[in-house]
Amino acid sequence: MEQRYTTFSLLLINISRCVQKIKNAEMATLGLKGKQVQCLFGLYLCEEGVSLTKLGQMCGEDKGMMSRTIKELTEEGLVYVDVKSNRKYKNPIRLTEKGERIAGIVAEKISVLLEEGSSGITEDERTQLYHSLGIISDNLIEICKRYDSE
Repeated sequence: MEQRYTTFSLLLINISRCVQKIKNAEMATLGLKGKQVQCLFGLYLCEEGVSLTKLGQMCGEDKGMMSRTIKELTEEGLVYVDVKSNRKYKNPIRLTEKGERIAGIVAEKISVLLEEGSSGITEDERTQLYHSLGIISDNLIEICKRYDSE
């Protein structure tokens, strides 16, 4: 049991640290920050734009963090808010032309790094890995809910 916990925890920590390091390094080549990857990639996948609330869900971030990231990306000229309502969090956020170009580069980098990072794993193994991680994630979310009620 102790070995399972140690192995699982260290693997997750190492993966997380490496992903952060790679995101920071790759985004620095574009003059951006690693924390902006998820946002740009999410918007790249949603050509019609997406609300701040939905984008936060897609990126696993809260509205405050997403608001700060959108502000930074707006200042860089990469995104804009398509104001259609006075309800701030409902307006779709879209990539500018420059943002589409940069997000395309980010998507290509993600594709190359995913391929490199998963070399030696078959498609079936990858499918099973994601399935298993999904179950573990769901279980841990349920466990965490118990702590929220305390």
